[in-house]
Amino acid sequence: MRLVLVAAVLLAASPSSARQSDVPPAVKNAETCLRQNVGAAVEAGAGAADAAAFLMDYLCAGAIEAAALHARSTSTLAMLREMEFNEEAEEDWLAGAVVNPVTGELELKAAKAPEAQGMLVAMQMMSGIMGGGQNADPRPIHLRELAGRLVQEARAAR
Repeated sequence: MRLVLVAAVLLAASPSSARQSDVPPAVKNAETCLRQNVGAAVEAGAGAADAAAFLMDYLCAGAIEAAALHARSTSTLAMLREMEFNEEAEEDWLAGAVVNPVTGELELKAAKAPEAQGMLVAMQMMSGIMGGGQNADPRPIHLRELAGRLVQEARAAR
């Protein structure tokens, strides 16, 4: 009995359990969408690459975009917080900035949003450009890998 209890405590404290609790809902939603729709993608796709592309680009496009936006917004907010602002400017709008965990959108306190919206748009554009250039796939790599693995597993199970 003690061994089972110790094993349960160790499993609960494992890094993978901690990682799962740190995963934002936008990413969890994308992973869930991939898992739920892989069968339809495999049925529709002629090959594995076609099925994975259909899964990422069409069946789960909204969820994938929210996960990608969450990553970009988190990066943008981190860059903004590292930039040197005078105390007054940072207090005006940056202190209220958060990344919506479900949609991935960068949000501000409602009263401060109009003054900062232009700066946020510019920073998000710069983040996208500096994050890999025009030819880089903006979708999170781990989601593309997951889609590929799920398609392979579903095709093998057929």
